Amino acid sequence: MSVLGFIESGAQLGLQLLTMKPKRGLQAQDGGSSIVAHATIEEVHQDELEVTEHPVEQGTVIADHAFVRPADLIITAGWSNSPNATSLLGAVAGSIAAQSSAARALIGAVELGAGVINLLSGGVSPVQKAYDNLLAAYQARTLFTVYTGKRPYKNMIIKSLSTTTDKDTENSMLIRIVMRQILVVQTQAVTVPDSSVMSNPASTSSPEDGGVTQPVPAPNINVTALP
Repeated sequence: MSVLGFIESGAQLGLQLLTMKPKRGLQAQDGGSSIVAHATIEEVHQDELEVTEHPVEQGTVIADHAFVRPADLIITAGWSNSPNATSLLGAVAGSIAAQSSAARALIGAVELGAGVINLLSGGVSPVQKAYDNLLAAYQARTLFTVYTGKRPYKNMIIKSLSTTTDKDTENSMLIRIVMRQILVVQTQAVTVPDSSVMSNPASTSSPEDGGVTQPVPAPNINVTALP
């Protein structure tokens, strides 16, 4: 089979993969480009409720409030620019998936397509481009909408990036992306009077409505005339 035949087969398999799996990736909320991995290895979802507690004189502590903390998400994703079927994507597929001829064909087609893209892009590898995009988004504190296999997340920011390069992963990248949700609130500006006019707060404070009051008659007082 020719190279074009491999590319066509890989495109067909890739289309089937997209139709079978949920949408995954990072979409910038400011209208910027999206970041989509060649393979998503793991997604760790963490939701936590914060319960405030206070000790009492006798007995155990008491809880007086509970609120939802920002969501945490850890994504382990992979990119590859090597046509070698034994590199990253073949390894992370696992021994069970690697025993399937269809899985090996899919992995090989994806990596072959990545290698062709590398040649056509003037030597900028998909791995380097993906890492540069992630690093730029991390440094710019870009807000993302993250699509996972479980649910979408809004207002997510990259908290940390972690990857290791060795002799086996020179042409691939397995990166750990730690993301934290940012809770957006609204603020209001208030004008505070100068401290010099606050010497008499009663004269500078805003009028307050005291409600409707009823007159009260004065008490009867007996006055005895002195001699």
